Amino acid sequence: MGLSLAIATAFLVTLTLMPVIIRVFRSIDLLDRPDKRKIHSVSTPSLGGIAIFAGLLMALLLSVSLQELATEKYFIGGMILIFLLGVRDDLSSLLAQHKLVVQIFSAFLVVFLGDIKIGGLNGLFGVSHFPWVFDEIFTIFVIVVMTNAFNLIDGIDGLAGCIALVISSYLGWAFIQSGHYVDATFAFALAGSSIGFLLYNWHPSKVFMGDTGSMLFGFMLTSLLVKFLAFSGQAETLVSPVAISLALFVLPVYDTLRVVLIRLFTGRPPLAPDRNHIHHVLLKMGLNHAQSTLWLVGYNILIVALVTSFQQIGELWLMLIMTLMTVTIGAALDRKLMRREAARLAKIIPPEIKMSKSHTSV
Repeated sequence: MGLSLAIATAFLVTLTLMPVIIRVFRSIDLLDRPDKRKIHSVSTPSLGGIAIFAGLLMALLLSVSLQELATEKYFIGGMILIFLLGVRDDLSSLLAQHKLVVQIFSAFLVVFLGDIKIGGLNGLFGVSHFPWVFDEIFTIFVIVVMTNAFNLIDGIDGLAGCIALVISSYLGWAFIQSGHYVDATFAFALAGSSIGFLLYNWHPSKVFMGDTGSMLFGFMLTSLLVKFLAFSGQAETLVSPVAISLALFVLPVYDTLRVVLIRLFTGRPPLAPDRNHIHHVLLKMGLNHAQSTLWLVGYNILIVALVTSFQQIGELWLMLIMTLMTVTIGAALDRKLMRREAARLAKIIPPEIKMSKSHTSV
């Protein structure tokens, strides 16, 4: 009953508030306007994350007892801080270092005070348990990095919401398997909010989640993932939790590493915004927002299904196969795009310019 109530409440509250947010922010002309860095062509409200947060919070209040909520107070406190940070950043952009300070403090609340830690790598590389201090620091690092990685994939209509739906639904099921129903409620509430948001964010989008939504999703999903790693040993059906965790976040992890390497290789700051994300590649190849989202989410689901189905072959083999598949497909897409761009430029440059360049080089 509690899980169904959580999904329904989060969905209905998010769905109900979304038109109000769209109307209010249009009326005060607080919109995300197109520019050379962005791919949308119409000014659009970008604080849909407010409705997502409201749906999540209401679902938790109705579905989880106050006594159980009290045990999660630091987790909820971190969630509220991240939400406020996102609202502040959407209203008036903050410097990266200022956002980082709040993100680290939010993760500190979850890890040090909420006692949510990774614990170890399930025997991968011979590591079953982390030393106490390293465990605390490493968990904070993972939460902060993955919060920002999730923020980076929010670049086209529907993508971040769909990825959040996939991850939260799987984690909800995993928590049920291990008997942690409060954490399952958190996960399914996120899933309900995702669905309510996606009905307004599917191409052509009427609203964006903004940093308010993307950082909230990233923080909550990563914190729940840390709990999943800590509790997975209690579920007989989940014997490769590290590989499953990477499979769930395969797109944010791959995309973040990819764009950072491209920026460093081209001599630009690693945090400089650009249009080199994997979803931009698909758009440049002629797919629209909906098609790009469906391809990427479909790949995410495929990887999760494969890793879950073949857990018995071992964490290391699963991670190697997953990495090889993702890097190979990504490289093939990049190569295809480069050839496409080269062919396009060859048609644009007049023959006489090509001839003059060749004579000059001689």
